[in-house]
Amino acid sequence: MSKAEKVEISNRGIKTELSRVTPEEAVAEYIWNGFDASATIVAIDYQTGDMFDNVTVFTVADDGNGIPIDLLKRKFKPYRDSEKALKKTEEKVSLEGKHGYGRLTFFKFARKAVWQTCYAGKTENESYTITVLADSLDNYDNSSPVESTLPVGTVVTFTGLIRDFYPSYFEQKLKPFLLQEFAWYLEVHKARFLKLLFHGEELNPQNLIVDKDSFDILVYKDSDRKEQWTFKCTYIRWKGRLNDEFSKFYFLNDKGKLKRKRNTRLNNKGDNFFHSVIIQCSFFDNFSFAEVESPEEEGRLTLFADAVDYKIFHTLLDEAHTYLKKKRKPFLHNSSAVLLKSFERDKVMPKFGNDLWDKVRKAELETLIQSMYEVEPALFTQLNPEQKKTFLALLNLALSGDERQHLFNILQEVVHLDKEDRARFSNILQTTRLTNIVNALKLVHDRLLAIANLKKLVFDRSLAANEKDHIQKAVESHYWIFGEQYNLVCAAEAKFETALRNHLYILRGETKKISIQHPDKLKEMDIFLVRQLWDNDGVNNVVIELKSPSTVRTLSGKHLTQIKEYMDVILSIDEFNAQTNCTWDFYLVGQDYNNTIANEKKNAQHHGEKDLVFRVDNYKVYVKKWSEVFIDVESRLKWLNDKLLIEREKLARDPVSAQAAVISLHSSSAAQALAPSVPPPAK
Repeated sequence: MSKAEKVEISNRGIKTELSRVTPEEAVAEYIWNGFDASATIVAIDYQTGDMFDNVTVFTVADDGNGIPIDLLKRKFKPYRDSEKALKKTEEKVSLEGKHGYGRLTFFKFARKAVWQTCYAGKTENESYTITVLADSLDNYDNSSPVESTLPVGTVVTFTGLIRDFYPSYFEQKLKPFLLQEFAWYLEVHKARFLKLLFHGEELNPQNLIVDKDSFDILVYKDSDRKEQWTFKCTYIRWKGRLNDEFSKFYFLNDKGKLKRKRNTRLNNKGDNFFHSVIIQCSFFDNFSFAEVESPEEEGRLTLFADAVDYKIFHTLLDEAHTYLKKKRKPFLHNSSAVLLKSFERDKVMPKFGNDLWDKVRKAELETLIQSMYEVEPALFTQLNPEQKKTFLALLNLALSGDERQHLFNILQEVVHLDKEDRARFSNILQTTRLTNIVNALKLVHDRLLAIANLKKLVFDRSLAANEKDHIQKAVESHYWIFGEQYNLVCAAEAKFETALRNHLYILRGETKKISIQHPDKLKEMDIFLVRQLWDNDGVNNVVIELKSPSTVRTLSGKHLTQIKEYMDVILSIDEFNAQTNCTWDFYLVGQDYNNTIANEKKNAQHHGEKDLVFRVDNYKVYVKKWSEVFIDVESRLKWLNDKLLIEREKLARDPVSAQAAVISLHSSSAAQALAPSVPPPAK
């Protein structure tokens, strides 16, 4: 063993300098050092102890150039003054190891590191070892070089590993970290067939790629347009953010050598559109950048042959960014839908009622939010919950009044809008309300038509409509007449066990087997509805018993007893009442009712609710005439229809015509979804 040499910084100073480096980053440094030494294969491997499952030995091996003995002091002694730092600026682009300190980061996970390195000597390969201890990082020992039959390359062996180095750590944390660290590098240098092996498995960048495309960009060399450069481009969109690597352009010459890389214009936009574009052409053979001192000048081209090449390069960048924007638009559109769901989940959206007019207003706000997100995602993603709530409320306020043009002017001040974005956004602000109103008018029309048909079934005796085959079926698909935003739990011929199973599936997604012990469990409810109350996290349930005038002319006490029996079954079953803030409304509907029911209504008048006949805790029973049901619904629809017609006439006076503004509408229907198809219970 030769005399120990000293690194020119103290052990304590080195550890202080590298204190923020994580074990994963430390491991990555040794891999970068391998690739920087022209390795085509870097292999990470580990061994576990015989008695315990922790890792005892960890190695990083590469087939690079090795460390020639005459470069040893240059690489190990002058801390932070490695060969990478001494390279000319135009050559450093392919060197990724951080500042030459990678050889010392092992103290983050091991007590000892030994380099077995082999390099090409004058006549034969030569090899020797270098040893560094974590307790004395400012010293290294090396053996004397000897002739060797080993292949050229370096193996670093780490021992005395930290306790956290279990196989699970390697597989679940280190492995995905390294893939995120090196995915872009492996893709950029694909022509070199680089491999990164992890415990015998090749790490594949394709596992992080969600979209990949190849395209050409043609740029004319001069104004006569006779000759052109053809730039071969590969676009990649990544699943997530890569480690310490922004979204970049990578410029390669015809031989596949990386000459330079440069950030795209779509970084830090708050949209998770993580991408890379690899551009290859012989144009970059003499491509270089000068050393600059000010950040503003970083990346300035200086070594192109003339100003024409400089112009060609910037034309290339403009074309590449145009391509990226086209790729980004559908991605942002899909992401905006996810954003809206997150706003609903986090309860930062303004409150809207259940009637159709509020649905129009809500749809309009959602369209605006999505459109704004597609133009500038950071408007929404960089806000805390309270800021989001305030911002969305202000947007809704601007839409509700006549402040649309002011809103557009303000947004132009804070958001960069190109010509296409300005035209699109302006059109959205002018036409969203009209589109939503026309859709709502169609829905109101369908509902009025449905009510007219239902009235015929109830009152036209010549149709001989019965309860089970006609009235029941009609209400089953138009249960909106009893309120908005309900889900149908079940309809006629569904026993209570089926009702409970559907109920649990709708509210909590449960699919378990249900068994009810109650003498009336085989009774069948006509209509059973449920809705989630988002304002207080409660649940409102509605049970409806329908009586056809053709079979029951007058409701009596026995019919009221029937619906109270339903209430008794539900009261006895805990799972029907497990949800907090749970309310139950029971409706008995018929053509008329007798004095018994009339007296029940009088006795319940002190509760102040129309049609109420019974109330206890969170359970209420109502009796309504068919005529009263229809009057209530028609009144609600008439107000809304009048309001929508006024809005449509007002908007029709705006510069945009209805024909030009309205998108081709799908035929809408007032019919609603049927009861859910619940998956079979898990075995």
